Amino acid sequence: MSTQSLETVVLELLATTLELDITELDIQLSVDELGLDSLDVLKLTYAIEKRFQVNLSSYSHTDISSVARLIEILAEQLASLRVAS
Repeated sequence: MSTQSLETVVLELLATTLELDITELDIQLSVDELGLDSLDVLKLTYAIEKRFQVNLSSYSHTDISSVARLIEILAEQLASLRVAS
């Protein structure tokens, strides 16, 4: 999956989690700028884990400082799954 596709899916999941329109979101926004608390980050990472069949439990909400960082982590996880299979 391309980085652009990952960005789109993560932004869609984020929009759903925050009940916002996707046009209000930007991958450069930090978790604080988005108004996400640790529970919101947990909900979002759970949705991502379910959608992509990855495990993000080793990352705390402090590791996920922005949407861009979350996409970076997800890309790393997906790459390691491809290498393992």
